[in-house]
Amino acid sequence: MFGNLWKMNFGRLSKTRWNSRFYSGSSQYRRFNNRQSNNFTTLIADPTARKYIGLTAGAGALFYLTHLEEAPVSGRMRFIWLPRSLELKIANYSYNSVLRETQGSILPSNDPLTIKVTKIFRQIVEAAAKDPSIDKELLQGIDWEVHIVNDPRAPPNAFVLPGGKVFVFSSILNICKNDDGLATVLSHEFAHQLARHTAENLSKAPIYSILGVVLYTITGADVFNRLILDSFLKMPASRQMETEADHIGLMVMSRACFKTEEAVQLWERMAQFEQKMKGAGRFAPEFLSTHPASDRRIENMKSWMPQAQELRAQSNCGATGGFYDDFQTLFGGRRSGQSVPSGEIASIF
Repeated sequence: MFGNLWKMNFGRLSKTRWNSRFYSGSSQYRRFNNRQSNNFTTLIADPTARKYIGLTAGAGALFYLTHLEEAPVSGRMRFIWLPRSLELKIANYSYNSVLRETQGSILPSNDPLTIKVTKIFRQIVEAAAKDPSIDKELLQGIDWEVHIVNDPRAPPNAFVLPGGKVFVFSSILNICKNDDGLATVLSHEFAHQLARHTAENLSKAPIYSILGVVLYTITGADVFNRLILDSFLKMPASRQMETEADHIGLMVMSRACFKTEEAVQLWERMAQFEQKMKGAGRFAPEFLSTHPASDRRIENMKSWMPQAQELRAQSNCGATGGFYDDFQTLFGGRRSGQSVPSGEIASIF
């Protein structure tokens, strides 16, 4: 729900590089039974062409199978070929881009709200380091840095970039309501990086582009091809990663001794927010969205709750429970759109 900004920034590279190469000059609609279809039939009928197609497909399948990795916690097998070093370079470019876009709205590092969110996030990072299924190389040597974007006009959002840069928009804090709600959001966004979803998305970009070219040689209809790729591949894959981040995040926040029940309440509040957006005509149905519907996420959270509570019980949380105060005890409510003085939260409702 909250990762749209980093996806937008990381998506620019693959979308510009591949779509401009394969889709430029093909925007006009063409009938299915035109020359493109004939060319494809001729290509398949050529024995030499079939041979090269078979060799290419075989090499591609071998490359795919040898670059499958297991995701932490969920155990899902995913395709990643992008080196970590390149992932971090792209992340640094995106980080600088986001900084330019949000300059003047970021609270200082010594602001009470920044300090508070940083403490919560560090507790989550420390808990993730105790999970044996998580690659510790993703946590070591990282310069973790939390940025609070104090812009009540911005949509509620939060994301974590590879390399440890965290952005939280003040407009999401009223949906979080308390420390456990914020921990739910931070754990979810952090889980995207624990599972290397950024690298997975970038790794799949060439595959989507190649499939787009293949479809275009068959149909000659660019818009129709993109609809097929989005509806049957890209969006379902994105929703799967969001669900995986929900699962990983819930387990991590359980290890960090936050109240797991608050995860359900957070998504109930998010469902209410979605209903408001739906009424304003700014909400898409699930099958056209990159994120699962909040109602589905609530069902998932409830089904994972026994596992999360058992994990929390094993984490010796008695000494740390209730360590952080509720947001409402520290920050006073304000009217929507009113400026937020240092350390305060503006309402988005």
